[in-house]
Amino acid sequence: MKKIVFLLFSILLLQNLLLADITFPKLTGRVVDNAGILTSNQKVTLTNILNAQEKETSNQIIILTLKSLDGNEIADYGYQIGRYWKIGQKEKDNGILLIVSMEEKKIRIEVGYGLEGSLTDARSHEIIEYKIKPYFKKGDYYKGILEGTNAIISSIKGEYKQETHTNNTENIFPLFLLYFLIIFIAPFIGAIFGKMKLKKTSRVFKAMTFGGFGGLFMTIATGSFIISLIAFIFFTLTIFRVNSKIGNSTNNSNRSSRYNSIGFGTGFGGGFSSGSSSFGGSFGGGGGSFGGGGASGGW
Repeated sequence: MKKIVFLLFSILLLQNLLLADITFPKLTGRVVDNAGILTSNQKVTLTNILNAQEKETSNQIIILTLKSLDGNEIADYGYQIGRYWKIGQKEKDNGILLIVSMEEKKIRIEVGYGLEGSLTDARSHEIIEYKIKPYFKKGDYYKGILEGTNAIISSIKGEYKQETHTNNTENIFPLFLLYFLIIFIAPFIGAIFGKMKLKKTSRVFKAMTFGGFGGLFMTIATGSFIISLIAFIFFTLTIFRVNSKIGNSTNNSNRSSRYNSIGFGTGFGGGFSSGSSSFGGSFGGGGGSFGGGGASGGW
C-alpha cells in the first residue's frame, strides 16, 4: 500500500514539475500578440469585435499569438493556459482561445466545456482549415485571424453555415485517380498472387478493391484526403478480416473432414481466439474549465 501511495505521489510531483517548466504570457487584453504579427489598428479592430461579443453573449474569446511553443504540444498548451488565465464566466465555462504559434506554424482553437456543444471539434477543425489556413499560407495573418474569429462567433451563436468547398476539385483529382487505379488494378494483382498460392497477399489486394470504393466515396462526399484515407484503410482491413475468417473456416472444415475420415473424432473441444491571472474589471471572469475540446492545425 505504501508503495502505491509513493508511486502516485511521485507521478503527481513529476506532473507538477513538468507544468512548472511552462511559462505563460500575461493576459494583457483580449488580443495578446506576443509574436508581433498584428498592427495596432488590427489589434484594436479585433479587440472591439471580441468586446462586443462578450457584452452581447458573455462568451469570452481570447486571441493569442506566440513566437514559439518552446517544445510543447499546442493542444496541451491550449487547455493549460485556458485554465491558467481562467477564461470564461464562472459556472458557464464559456471561454475560447484562438492560438497561433509562428515557429511551429500551428493553430489551435481551444474551447471551454460550456461551448463544446456549439463549437464542436469538427467545426473548429473546419474553421482552421477553410477560414484561417488559406490566408496564413499567403502570409496574411490578420485576415486569417479575423475570418477565424468571425466564424467562431457565428458558430457559438448558431449562425455558422457550412461551406461547400467547390474549389477543391484540383486538390482531390489525384485521389480520384489513385482510387480508380486501385479499384481496377488490385483485383488483377490479387488473382496473380492467388495463382502463386500466396493466399494472404491475394486477399490483401482483393480487399484493397473494396477499400478503393470506400476511399472514392469519401473523397466525393468530403473532399478530404485524411477522411478518404481512413475510409480506404477501414474498408480494406474489414474485408481482409472477413475473407481471412472465411478462408480459415473453409480450411478448418477441410481439415476436420480429413481427420474424421482417418479416425480422429471430436475428442477435443475449445479453441483459441486472436485476434491565474485576470485583466481588469469583469474580464477573465473565473472560468477556466478546459478539457482539450477544440482542434489544431498547421499551415
